[in-house]
Amino acid sequence: MYQWCFIGGHLALDLCNTLSWRLDPARSVDRLGSATLLADWFEAATGARARADDAALERVRGLRGAAIGLIDAHLAGEPATGDDVRTVHEAWRAALAEARVSDRLPLTETVPADRPVPYLALAVAELLRRPDLSTLRRCDGEGCGWLFLDTTRNRSRRWCDPDDCGNRARVRAYSRRRRAT
Repeated sequence: MYQWCFIGGHLALDLCNTLSWRLDPARSVDRLGSATLLADWFEAATGARARADDAALERVRGLRGAAIGLIDAHLAGEPATGDDVRTVHEAWRAALAEARVSDRLPLTETVPADRPVPYLALAVAELLRRPDLSTLRRCDGEGCGWLFLDTTRNRSRRWCDPDDCGNRARVRAYSRRRRAT
């Protein structure tokens, strides 16, 4: 059984990371392959049991794809596609339509935790609406593509997991140095 991994530092990034090895089409794996897997991941990520069906799964996958597209464009210093912006914005507005607003400052919107689509739409919008996204990173691991917030003191984090992609990179570098001598 797959062990869910939460390395993003934000729920929206952990959602994006349910697409493993996304930069390597030969190895790419969608960890949200069914409504049951969506419910399992959502419970592991939030602690709440979600009501997930095939329609929710497709909407979450669409939201995930749009969030990845927006983040990739941001990291490349390019404008985002209109479709990605529209998908995230429409999901956010739909979530706001059913959200409750806190009665204390700062004002925050919440939806029932068992509703994965609006819950995740609020999380994605919260991340992408931040004025400072300078800590947002993509793993340097070849083909990985996982996303994370670099909260290290000197902003030097390069890999999703130093024991996974980081170790592979160090082994490749060691092999290149050995071959060169």
